Amino acid sequence: MRIIAVPASADLMPAVFAVRHQVFVVEQGVPPELERDEFDVVAVHLAALRGDDVIGTLRIVVVGGTAKIGRMAVLPGDRKSGIGSRLMSRADEIASMMGVRDIMLHAQLTAKAFYARLGYREEGEVFEEAGIPHVTMRKVIG
Repeated sequence: MRIIAVPASADLMPAVFAVRHQVFVVEQGVPPELERDEFDVVAVHLAALRGDDVIGTLRIVVVGGTAKIGRMAVLPGDRKSGIGSRLMSRADEIASMMGVRDIMLHAQLTAKAFYARLGYREEGEVFEEAGIPHVTMRKVIG
């Protein structure tokens, strides 16, 4: 398994979007029109590959001195195998190279403990995004 950065214009993006669609739209019931947005064209996308198959992904969008990680998705059969942690670790490295001071994300409540183990701390109140409860989490890296 390897993790690569994928430009928004790359031939691999349809496979990245397919993983996101499977996880967010099919499994979690997120409306398809909310799953993709204007940030996809400016984001740094990461893809976890097994051979040539995308099995996990996330994106990094930088605003000011903060990187926002979003659209973190791993296919069901590949969860609990360390792929998510490896994607997040690589995102930390890339964000650091981009010169950001901190990384924030909107964690689904079911994934809050996962992000906490990676050094993220909760901020603020629980809120709903795409019909799913979330909480903002942040990690200072610089």
